[in-house]
Amino acid sequence: MNTVYQISDCHLSDESSYENLRRALEFVNKDTNCKTIFLTGDICCNPKSGDYIRLEAFIRQNIGDQSIYAIAGNHDDSYLMSTELKGSTIFVTDKATVCERQFLFLDSSYKPLDSRHPLGSGRIDNRGMAKLKQQLRTANNPIVVIHHPVIPVGAEWMQVICLENDVDVMSLLRKHSVREVICGHGHDGITVTQQGVTQYMAPSTAYGFDHSINEYNRSEKIGISRIRLSANSIDYQAVYF
Repeated sequence: MNTVYQISDCHLSDESSYENLRRALEFVNKDTNCKTIFLTGDICCNPKSGDYIRLEAFIRQNIGDQSIYAIAGNHDDSYLMSTELKGSTIFVTDKATVCERQFLFLDSSYKPLDSRHPLGSGRIDNRGMAKLKQQLRTANNPIVVIHHPVIPVGAEWMQVICLENDVDVMSLLRKHSVREVICGHGHDGITVTQQGVTQYMAPSTAYGFDHSINEYNRSEKIGISRIRLSANSIDYQAVYF
């Protein structure tokens, strides 16, 4: 079985956030079965010029030659991220084959079009939706990777901070028999299956959310996710530090 690690919601800004990422990378580096890492959004908090260049340098100081794929979250600057990581050892792309499985990477960092959705919500823009439709026509049993969950989960306050067009995306995934979605955003390991689609949510390396409390909160429950892949299955496990 091939192993991928998912590192999500790092919210890099201060020393402790970088130290938590370092601990995550140290853990990953000890697993010799791992050749690939996914960074699933909210990587940097209020990013400014140079932050994603610093990110790559920091990661490579703490890890070997694992392949790294990154997507943007609502706290990221998608344009700055793709610009600064272009030609780097961190791939910002819309599809890849990893461990003989096809992955489709979606950018949900766009702001919602309506005013009902609070800050932190996301949207896949028209271009992203058109690209997804095109890719799903030819993809073979793909796994979708996105920052925001497609299936709302967790506490009610979290479910409101959602993907604006989640119903449209879910409809598309069901139409093309997509079975697996990997996401972040919820700062906790939550797995749910709905209408044949199983969604795996990762914990955060920055801080956790206790979804049993029905108001915004932060906890010290941090971690990453280990994903073991085979041709027809996915074994997903949140690992807490």
